[in-house]
Amino acid sequence: MCGRYQLEISLDEILNFIDVLGEVKDRYQAEELQAMTHPKKDIFPGARALVLTREGLKEPVWGFPLEKKLVFNARAESLYEKPFFRQAAKERRCLVPANLFYEWQGPEKIKHEVSQASPLFYLGGLYSRFPNAQGEPEEHFSIITTASQGPMLNLHPRTPLIVSPPDLRVYLDPLASETQVRRILETPPQGLIIRQTGPSQLSFF
Repeated sequence: MCGRYQLEISLDEILNFIDVLGEVKDRYQAEELQAMTHPKKDIFPGARALVLTREGLKEPVWGFPLEKKLVFNARAESLYEKPFFRQAAKERRCLVPANLFYEWQGPEKIKHEVSQASPLFYLGGLYSRFPNAQGEPEEHFSIITTASQGPMLNLHPRTPLIVSPPDLRVYLDPLASETQVRRILETPPQGLIIRQTGPSQLSFF
């Protein structure tokens, strides 16, 4: 699963996000871009966070509201089958930039940080609109998870989807076929670095 991740955003990274989207930088005011930057911080469900969408850069709330809880993860295997996620899976996919994500191992809840050699990577997500407490539409996102493989199985049976750079634009494209998207959903993450926070321990795969 993915219940917390870390992100630091500089103005240069914001401009890189715009390049990923293939947008024109002049669409955004300098003040808008600067407001999206922030120092290193942990992102939790219920918080607003920056995501990349075909509509541009957005800051929705992490977690799809369902009754009195937030559904902050969506299983890749059933996205196109579950009515709760189906439409977003087809038309409203997003990229969630992260520097690392956290996982807790076993009953002792041993904390681990999981990252890649690149200082920033993209988690695959979905976004949609839901009415807030005032009945007004509010945007939310959920992070997709896949079955863990390799050393990640020692931490948790689920791993957040990581979209590789060659697939970023295809993943965001609402016209991409289900076959194209499923290929991305089924591609295991490469080059993960697992660091136990405590006794020094690194694992590469």
